Amino acid sequence: MTKQLPGTSEQELRKFLLEHYAIDAALTRLGSEHDETYRVSLAGADDLIVKVCALDEPREFVELQVAVVDHLARSSTVPVPVPVPTPGGATITRWQHPGGLPVRLVHVMTCLPGIAVAEQVLSTEQAERLGTVHGELTAALAAFRQPAADRRIMWDLSLVGELVDTVAAPRSQARVADQVVSHFTRFVRPVAEKGDRQIVHGDYSVHNVLTDAAAPGFVTGVIDFGDVHAGPVLYDLAIAVSNLLDHRLAEPWSLASAHVRGFLNVRDIPPVQLRVLAAAAAARCVQRALISQWRASTDPTRADYVHEHSRHDWVRAETAIQTLDTATDQFLAAAPSDAPTS
Repeated sequence: MTKQLPGTSEQELRKFLLEHYAIDAALTRLGSEHDETYRVSLAGADDLIVKVCALDEPREFVELQVAVVDHLARSSTVPVPVPVPTPGGATITRWQHPGGLPVRLVHVMTCLPGIAVAEQVLSTEQAERLGTVHGELTAALAAFRQPAADRRIMWDLSLVGELVDTVAAPRSQARVADQVVSHFTRFVRPVAEKGDRQIVHGDYSVHNVLTDAAAPGFVTGVIDFGDVHAGPVLYDLAIAVSNLLDHRLAEPWSLASAHVRGFLNVRDIPPVQLRVLAAAAAARCVQRALISQWRASTDPTRADYVHEHSRHDWVRAETAIQTLDTATDQFLAAAPSDAPTS
């Protein structure tokens, strides 16, 4: 669990950026789960993003994020933020707070255009395009190796059973949580963890994909690689699917199945795994709801941010567990016609 951060003085951070990066500009604080993120507005130049890492963020994990985006920028057409080095070439720097506070790691990257998918109403064609880019990103990372990626993170979906034993669901949602996690443990995890495993984005969600309807290709950026790790490909797809499940629609899985169709046009998922994808997405909803509940209780300053990202997750989980057969039929139908059927 991440330690709560001491407040950062923007004046101190501006001084640090000027001394180490030769950047002199106004800062705007952005919402984030556990680090401190700022947008840097530069006169006559594109904006930048500054990440001040959490106190307990190991350097090797920050280096992993930088290595992944660098690999994607060089080996794919997926639009990702590019690291901005210091004049001396360093992509990660150490910031010693005044007054003897702990050292914080800092890295700077380009700021991509577009608005988050979460702020839009998607068409099925646009959702399919999100899936295609997700598949391209996953395919581009298939052969990429980095020892630090073999790490245990709170958001590892395989740990959802342990999570429900640690963070109690609200009484009104306890039945849904137990039903979803029980199904996940019995049917999903044995299948998913026998499938392909590789370095994945870890949070390819509506909050971390930027788009512009007028731009060629629609997707203008994939951001926030803070949860990148080595894990089952199925779980990574379930994250995206869980965010596109919409209980308000007559066909709640329509956008999710479009995403799956786009993904499968680039990266294969065997039918045996597609049959448990909806249940994996339901488990992700429960996981997100519980972690958000825990974060809000331990760090009230971030409560609005985490609740905004999880406000529909209990009803999504309940919708998912009630419509598993419908979702499975749609996901299997989304596979290319020449894909294996067994």
